Amino acid sequence: MPLLPRPSLRALSWAYLVGAALAAGMLWGLGDVWWPATVLLFIGRWVLLLPLVLLVPVAVMRAPRLLVPLAMGALVVVGPVMGFRTGMGAPAQPPAGTPLRIVSFNLNGGDAIAFVLDQILDEWEADVVALQECGSAMHAATRRLEGWFVHGVRRLCFLSRYPIVDTAVMDRRAFAISEAAGPAGIGGAADVARYRITTPAGPLNVTNLHLETPRKGLQGALEGTLNVTKLSENTLLRRFEAEHASRWVNDGGVPLVVAGDFNTPVESRIFRANWGSFVNAFSQVGRGFGATRLNGWIRVRIDHVLTLGNVSPVRVSLGRPLESDHLPVIADLVITGER
Repeated sequence: MPLLPRPSLRALSWAYLVGAALAAGMLWGLGDVWWPATVLLFIGRWVLLLPLVLLVPVAVMRAPRLLVPLAMGALVVVGPVMGFRTGMGAPAQPPAGTPLRIVSFNLNGGDAIAFVLDQILDEWEADVVALQECGSAMHAATRRLEGWFVHGVRRLCFLSRYPIVDTAVMDRRAFAISEAAGPAGIGGAADVARYRITTPAGPLNVTNLHLETPRKGLQGALEGTLNVTKLSENTLLRRFEAEHASRWVNDGGVPLVVAGDFNTPVESRIFRANWGSFVNAFSQVGRGFGATRLNGWIRVRIDHVLTLGNVSPVRVSLGRPLESDHLPVIADLVITGER
């Protein structure tokens, strides 16, 4: 690489900037529409920074001016591609209203922390907790809690410091055909439950959800045996579930909070088409990359807290690892007096 001719270095540097822009365009324009862009949605996008390890030192030694396109390409990768957030959307002062802290966490069964759940809740200092992939031990642990209003259905657990005055569970019969006819385990897995709780600011609708995983469509991609047909069928099912769930959630009225494992990043066309009218708490006020799903070299933000109506996010952070391949999303919200 040190012997790389200047014309070749120039071509590679500008090609890197163009490639970064194309990657951003693929993600935001074709994610969950065209299968290569869908694969890019769910891989560790940081690998697109690796060419800089070779190009930057050579540019420093031989052509410092080429650091400009390389830096521009790096900014595109870190920002639009990897999803870095500056937190500049956070208000300097929280708006007047009632604060509400909600935690959303896919706990991957939760058997390892079921018997210390009360300690975890004390650590989070949450008012509302939405848990996904809630196993039998965790269901039992939630029922033993004191000072919480609790509801559990299938693989969802919901905890609230405020009274739950109404509960609705989305009818899953809409997915029966896809579950029966889907090939080789591409069955729908959507779990969605909506709650109306009574807060000091009035009633608030909170939805806990867990939508279909893309993993069933992406299996084999890393081994070079990606089944494009299977990936396309999985994407269609994920789109169907998101459309059905978003319509059903919106029937609950506003103000709304939707929290859970969407199994879809914000760049996806599926996500933006169905959840784009909501405020994404991390996108609005978060800092950093906010990756919630950790799987080896893969880092992706697929767990979200969304708001609609007179609910404003003021701060979002990620909790520490807790025996799961996901991280908790801790969102501080304010319910304002506006209706």
